[in-house]
Amino acid sequence: MQIYYCDEWSDIKKKPWNIFDEPTASLHHQKKQQYTAVLIEDENPKYIVNVTKEWVSVGFYDELTRKYLNYDFEIMSGGKLFLRTAMYWEYDDETDNELNSLIIGFREDGYIAMEKRDFKTGSVEEREAKDTLEKNWDVFPDFGQYLHLCREER
Repeated sequence: MQIYYCDEWSDIKKKPWNIFDEPTASLHHQKKQQYTAVLIEDENPKYIVNVTKEWVSVGFYDELTRKYLNYDFEIMSGGKLFLRTAMYWEYDDETDNELNSLIIGFREDGYIAMEKRDFKTGSVEEREAKDTLEKNWDVFPDFGQYLHLCREER
C-alpha cells in the first residue's frame, strides 16, 4: 500500500489539497501539526487518515472514491485513542447520492447513541445502548503506521 501526504483531502473534489513530501509530513507528525495521509491501493484512495494534536480520523473509501465509513478518535492521555464517533453511509447505485446514514457516538462509560437517517423517506431513528467498549481503544499511530486504525470491525 502506498502512502502520500497532504494538508487535507477534499471529499467533494475527491482529491488532496497541497501534497507534500514524506519528510515534511514527518515533521508535522513530530510537531503535532495537522496533516493527512492518503493510503492508496490499486491506484485508488482506500483510507484517508487525518492527524491533529486533538484527534485522528480515518475515512474508508470504496472503488468510486466515496467515503462509506468514518472513525473519529479522540486523543486521550498516555497516547491512547478512543473511538468517539463512527459514521456509515450507503449510496444509490454508482452515484454520490446518499441513501442513508448511521452515526454512532460512544462514551468511555459504555454509553452508545445511534441515529439512522433514510434520505428518501426523511425518517430518523434514534437508539441508545450500553456496552463494553474495549474495541474502541487504540494507540496513537507512529508516523507512517496507520493500518492498525483502518479496521472496519470494531
